[in-house]
Amino acid sequence: MENFSDAINEWLEKNQLPKVKKYGLNHISTNLNVYIYPKPVAEDYWRLCPLDEKWLGLDHSIRESNEAFKLPENFTNKGEKLIYLSMGTIGCVNVELMSRLCKILAKCKHKIIVARGFCYEKYELAENMWGEPYLPQIEIIPLVDLVIFHGGNNSFIETLYFAKPMIMMPLLWDQHDNAERMVEMNIGVRLNPFTVDERELLSSIDCLLNDSEMAARLKQISNHMKQSKSMDIVIERIEKIAKHPIIPTVM
Repeated sequence: MENFSDAINEWLEKNQLPKVKKYGLNHISTNLNVYIYPKPVAEDYWRLCPLDEKWLGLDHSIRESNEAFKLPENFTNKGEKLIYLSMGTIGCVNVELMSRLCKILAKCKHKIIVARGFCYEKYELAENMWGEPYLPQIEIIPLVDLVIFHGGNNSFIETLYFAKPMIMMPLLWDQHDNAERMVEMNIGVRLNPFTVDERELLSSIDCLLNDSEMAARLKQISNHMKQSKSMDIVIERIEKIAKHPIIPTVM
């Protein structure tokens, strides 16, 4: 990342443009910085750490999918609960972890959809499971009743957007922050992916699927995200900046 940053600044310097200022792995713009986090979840963060006018928030950045996706016929029976398991690009290559979670969920009374990843041939799925190396997550989440995942920001935002109860099992980076925020908002359960046992995971599933108050909280957040005009605001701001940018001094 450091070499990549240096390459950017080298190109800017050759073209007589100001270098970008480095803040760790991030670059802070003098015009506009955009973060993606829904307002109902982020609002009290702003009170603790106010942001200036150079920052705008997007309530979501849900991408549209044009994929024609269909579940297997035995996963479309009405009345059956569907659960989606995804441990992300890094988590799904941990064969020991995926195998362990699948063995626990084999004892679940519900159907499990598994995002299997590149190492799919190295562990087995039980009879109540179906999965592929790659699955169109944005198509699947609306179809399921519960999401079990690593807590990456994209997955967190998508799960909130579709108002699904969640079990987060963070592995690294922003996943731990998202899991803590989820617990604070009382919209899901946080479990340790490496130590969670059968009783803990299966009982958490049953509790979440029957928690009507949590479902109402999730629906309220989802409604805000779907009605949000934050994307329009960001676009308007970008158009204004394009006409009248703030050019920083060369550093």
